[in-house]
Amino acid sequence: MKPTLLFTFLFFTTIFCLAQNEKTLSGKVVCEGKGIPNIDLVNLTSKKSTTTDSQGHFSIGVALGDELYILSKEYIDFKLKITETYFNQNQLTITIEKKPIALEDVEIVNKSSLKVQITQGDIDAIKLSKQANALKVVNVYDGTIENGVDFVRMFKGISNWFKNKDKEPPQKPVPPPSFKDFLSSHYDRNFYLNNLKLKPEEIDLFIAYCETDSRAAELAARQDILEMADFLFEKNETFQKLDR
Repeated sequence: MKPTLLFTFLFFTTIFCLAQNEKTLSGKVVCEGKGIPNIDLVNLTSKKSTTTDSQGHFSIGVALGDELYILSKEYIDFKLKITETYFNQNQLTITIEKKPIALEDVEIVNKSSLKVQITQGDIDAIKLSKQANALKVVNVYDGTIENGVDFVRMFKGISNWFKNKDKEPPQKPVPPPSFKDFLSSHYDRNFYLNNLKLKPEEIDLFIAYCETDSRAAELAARQDILEMADFLFEKNETFQKLDR
């Protein structure tokens, strides 16, 4: 009997604790003191949603720590975390602001002023919530799989990507560096003095001598530093034998 009584006590204690942490939160969405109808509220944690009535009133199930997402076409979206202060209120008032209007010659909308950055995961959660609450027409395919992947959105995105790809102007090929430009980018003055044992006044003459070889431009186009170094050492051997 004792184990049974202990189990019963723990069961009802758990139920009581859960009941204390969950409730139906009622409130009103207002703007400039007036109730706003047709505002969607989505519990991103439980995926439940509701819409304000003609006076701006709403009711939605919440628990401590849940996140409410308030969204509308004409008002700025934002998230509201259900803290203990909000949870214990009998009537929660949520104040929203109208979205700025972009005029033809004056850009008013500033992306950095938005209160929330909504992610694709939040959007998918909202869509699932809206689909669950909406009436379904039997035997009519709308292009989506309930609680699954939205293939219509996915294929539209791929199609738009290819269209934008076709509109991109072809990139002009970058011309290969000249022989002198390649040398100046990869070999400093010490290379000629210490490695090739050239005199300071011989450096420009040596580069001009190498440039007369047809291989110089080819090696610069390939941009192979080691192969170019072999070429310079080879040309230096013949350069040192010249009668100057």
